[in-house]
Amino acid sequence: MATRKALAGPGNEEFAITTTNPIERLRVRSPPSTSGPHIVFAGALAAAVATAAVLDQSLSKDHVLPAVSTLLFVLAAAVALIMWRRPRRGPRLSYWDVAGVLTFIGVCVAAAIEPDQMVRLVAGTDHSP
Repeated sequence: MATRKALAGPGNEEFAITTTNPIERLRVRSPPSTSGPHIVFAGALAAAVATAAVLDQSLSKDHVLPAVSTLLFVLAAAVALIMWRRPRRGPRLSYWDVAGVLTFIGVCVAAAIEPDQMVRLVAGTDHSP
């Protein structure tokens, strides 16, 4: 990086000295890693699928989709908090994108819940057809 300094000489005339930093030119700047959001997205989807598999075995069928939908919303909120704490925007996938996709998947899972299934869940009865 070159800088110019104006100095007053012995006869009050000004002259410019250009200084350069050769080390600055030699430094190789590596781009920031862009794999973080990909890893978070894969981990969140893996957690949602694993939770659905475990809950399918341990809970009734009426409880699985609402629990997975809630988990996806919580994961989306956690990823959004990560992005809020570390604001970075690049041309590639960001944490905001991951939070948005997880929210969208959570909404799709919530839309797959039947209304009478929610009534049974809220009412506390376990009469499945």
